[in-house]
Amino acid sequence: MLFTIDKDSLLNKLKIVEKVTAQRGNVQPVLANVLFEAENNVLNLSATDLEISIKAKTTVAVKKEGKITLPAKKLLEIAAKLPDKPVEFSLNEDTNVVNITCGNSKFEIIGISAMEFPRLEDELTDGTEIEIELETFLKSIKNTVYAAANYESRNVISGVFCLIKGNKLEMAATDGNRLTRIIENIKNKDDKSTKIVIPSKTLNEFVRVCSFISEEKVILIVDRSRLTLKTMSFAINSRLIEGEYPPYEQLIPKSTANNSVIIRDDLISALDRVSTMVNDRTSIVKFTFSNNKLVLKAETPNSGTSEDIIDCIYSGDELAIAFNYKYVLDSVKTMDSKNVQVGLNGSLSATVFKPESEEDYICLIMPIQIR
Repeated sequence: MLFTIDKDSLLNKLKIVEKVTAQRGNVQPVLANVLFEAENNVLNLSATDLEISIKAKTTVAVKKEGKITLPAKKLLEIAAKLPDKPVEFSLNEDTNVVNITCGNSKFEIIGISAMEFPRLEDELTDGTEIEIELETFLKSIKNTVYAAANYESRNVISGVFCLIKGNKLEMAATDGNRLTRIIENIKNKDDKSTKIVIPSKTLNEFVRVCSFISEEKVILIVDRSRLTLKTMSFAINSRLIEGEYPPYEQLIPKSTANNSVIIRDDLISALDRVSTMVNDRTSIVKFTFSNNKLVLKAETPNSGTSEDIIDCIYSGDELAIAFNYKYVLDSVKTMDSKNVQVGLNGSLSATVFKPESEEDYICLIMPIQIR
């Protein structure tokens, strides 16, 4: 194997695939490596942790075709420090040693044979294929994925529900204490539909990778058990989560007895200040609404208390309710709106948080009983 690649292109593609490599020491050593495959003036970089896999490709000058796996973290560290010059990779097939040359810089890296790299499942080609706007898909992920249950639980709620039907994309997530749901308009030119549960780990990885690219479309390819998320520069393959997602629509209240409007930045800042005195075990902040004011209080036994008061729009009876403040911050920080609308049905009822400027995104948070 002998090829030359632009330094910036090498660094970009390594950043895309590196995080998917297995990080645990008790797995196969080759899973900490990236698979390099150079052929037909194309370089494919692949990585997997056996749960999800990712492949990125770029055009290079290939003088001799070949493949090898190289340690991801060490290679990324080297690439980040190379001068802005062409980088040459040369493989000694007898020793699995790769010589990397860039200007006056030279490195020798010991690789592992590509034969030891697990065979990756091919990108789906015969499933339901739907092309949607990347910006819309990313927005929907960011507004839901944070509320999914811990991925290690392997439960169906450790994924994000995704429904595409007609010109609508609906996504939802819950961990049992909170629920997020967003509905976005899309251009579904072939009017295809799908209903799946995507692992939150896969979606978080997709969002991370998209920070390194600039593209307009993503293609979702779905069959009964697998998903491919594909753009022009990379593809992620993942298993879907099996099982029936909870009927979350039943949990969303049709109306709320009391409503408040709060300036988003004021709420974030006040919660940030008050949270310095929360009990680390419970993370409880008490909200008291009355006479166009919101009082936020936190306390920790044997440590002290904190209080902050901000203006809001509220004209109902005084209402005190407590939340895990992290849930509120997670929700409010994702909202692209000057104001946050809060719908209240009592101190023990689920509370609706949503951007005032957008009707189709809500976060439903269960309160914590105040003793």
